[in-house]
Amino acid sequence: MSSTKNILIVGATGQVGSQTVASLRDRANLRLFAATRSPEKAAALTNGNVTGIVLDLDSTDSIRKAVEGIDVALLMTGYTADMIRQSKRFLDLAKTAGVGHIVHIGASGAETNEVAHWTWHRLVETYIEQSGFAYTHLRPESFMQNIFNFGWLQGDTLHDFIGNAPWSWVDTEDVAHVVTAVLADPGRFDGQVIPLGYDVQSITDVAATIQQVAGREITVESHSPEDFRTLTYQGTKESVYADAYMKCVADQFTLDANRALPAGRVYDNFTAITGRQPTDWAAFVAKHRARITA
Repeated sequence: MSSTKNILIVGATGQVGSQTVASLRDRANLRLFAATRSPEKAAALTNGNVTGIVLDLDSTDSIRKAVEGIDVALLMTGYTADMIRQSKRFLDLAKTAGVGHIVHIGASGAETNEVAHWTWHRLVETYIEQSGFAYTHLRPESFMQNIFNFGWLQGDTLHDFIGNAPWSWVDTEDVAHVVTAVLADPGRFDGQVIPLGYDVQSITDVAATIQQVAGREITVESHSPEDFRTLTYQGTKESVYADAYMKCVADQFTLDANRALPAGRVYDNFTAITGRQPTDWAAFVAKHRARITA
């Protein structure tokens, strides 16, 4: 019997997925199936132990083909309410195909019923467990890359929608390092819920770190949480995210601004999992200095 594990990486061209593929592509005991919706991107991913495949989470046939022969699957979904339906469809077909272990990337584990997309992820986690998979749940806090991805940092201005509340942050590269460790040895992490957050800073703190490390003076501009839905993308029709998700984020910001969520938490698990030190804001700014000062 072959000892090679077949691993499916959903979202292989995203921030976490692409870094995970890069980290695992030289592992001789792993065969990676890197899934993307684009045939062109799938073809470009194919190299060595990596096979690029086309996967559409809205297509039963596409999922059925993708999960055939897979031992371990990394499940990431888009930021829409469709994640619930897509996840259930994926998990049902994965179970039928004999996939043994699901690694799911969810969201913050803060105890609240008021942030809908956090609840969506918790429901997916529960379904994974009830379906009988071996599982590992990853719960990242706020991504440091959000200052770029959501347009919070614009020129010399850092926009604050959370009332300068302290937040727990994680670099997406660190998320990928954890994913890499789990996929390489899933049995070690079976049944674990792993929170990911390694530096606590408010928006004002982040601005001060940017000034100290990158030498760029940043002005913090405060907004109401609801302004996030209109100011960040100048209207949700232009957004790559669905309005239902944007409302979830605004609801979270409101709780943050009112100090109705736990203050930022730092978890002491990263080095034990990866053998590395986690990225703090100073290291993140140094790594992205060129982009920040451009």
